Amino acid sequence: MVRMLRLVIGAVLLTAAVAIAACNPILANTSSVSAAFDNPPSYPGYQWTRNGKPVTSEELGTAAGPNHCDWQSAMILTIGWPLGTVSADTGHARTYIRDPKGVMGGTYRQNLITHAKLPTAARPTGYKLGSIELYLNPGDQDEAVYLVAPSGTERWPRANPFYACA
Repeated sequence: MVRMLRLVIGAVLLTAAVAIAACNPILANTSSVSAAFDNPPSYPGYQWTRNGKPVTSEELGTAAGPNHCDWQSAMILTIGWPLGTVSADTGHARTYIRDPKGVMGGTYRQNLITHAKLPTAARPTGYKLGSIELYLNPGDQDEAVYLVAPSGTERWPRANPFYACA
C-alpha cells in the first residue's frame, strides 16, 4: 500500500512538473538579436508581447525552421497582417526570415542585414521579446522588418510568397 501511494505521488509530481514546464515560455538572451536567434528554438518558439501583454504565436511567432528540411538554423518570424491580427492562415500573415547560414536557399542570406541602421522613419510596433523590439519602416515594410536590441539592429527580409519544404 505504501509503495502504491509513493508511485501515485511520484506520478502526480511528475505530471505537475511537466505541466509547469509546458506553461513557462522559453527564455531568450535578448542582449542582442544574434544572442536570441543564432540558435533558434523549435516551434512554438519564444513568447512575444505587445504593449506588455503576451501574444499567441498566431499573432507573432518566431521559431526555427523544420528539422526535416535541415532549416533548423534559420529563424522564421510570422506576424498576423495587418498588425494585431491573429492569423488563421497564410493569407492573413507575413513571414520574415533570418537565415545567416543560407540553409533555406533563395535570397534570404544575402538580404539579411545583421548590422543594419534603423531608418529614421521606422516606428515601433509594440511587439517585444525582452529588450528586443520589432519595428516597421513605411518605406520598406513590404520587404523587411527591423529587430532592435540594446546592442544593435538587424533587418530581416520578407518571404513573399513563403514556401515550405516537403
